[in-house]
Amino acid sequence: MRIMRIGKLLLIAAALGAAWTAAAQGDFDFGQIPGVPAQPSVQIDLNPALLSFAAAAAGETDPALAELMRGLRNVRVRVYEELEDPAAVNSFVEEASGTLESSGWQRMVFVQDDDAKVRVYARTIGDEIDGMTVLVLDSSEAVFVNIDGRIDPRQLGRLAGAMGFAGVLGQHPMPGAGAAPGAAD
Repeated sequence: MRIMRIGKLLLIAAALGAAWTAAAQGDFDFGQIPGVPAQPSVQIDLNPALLSFAAAAAGETDPALAELMRGLRNVRVRVYEELEDPAAVNSFVEEASGTLESSGWQRMVFVQDDDAKVRVYARTIGDEIDGMTVLVLDSSEAVFVNIDGRIDPRQLGRLAGAMGFAGVLGQHPMPGAGAAPGAAD
């Protein structure tokens, strides 16, 4: 499904260092998501020490990735491929979205396609993005991404293009965006 491709692309970006924060306090309690299995199929937790280590390791081969990672404080990702109670997860996504918006987070992406949802929020300080939250849900899968830290969209865009993600994005444009030349729906 198109929505899950978008969510999986966002997951890949998060795993490479683009991550988001899901609560106004800067932390997302993954243990409180109702309707998901006890163990996610994918779990990524990068604290400041691990991010520093990864940035240093990437510095020689990928300076753009290293610079992006240096601005982050925390990256957490959870993917659940089989939901125990999709309705409970749906309610959680709606409640979390409302909490983020009432806490001053900026809605960046809102997609509602039948039973699939994509929500992307950014926390800003002045003109800078200082955190992002991604919530992706369909009838059987959910992806939650939590990034805390400074995110430079130019670095993220260059990184996505260098890794070949630009064509994937062009094939599945967001509503109102034009498709890349030669892209198919």
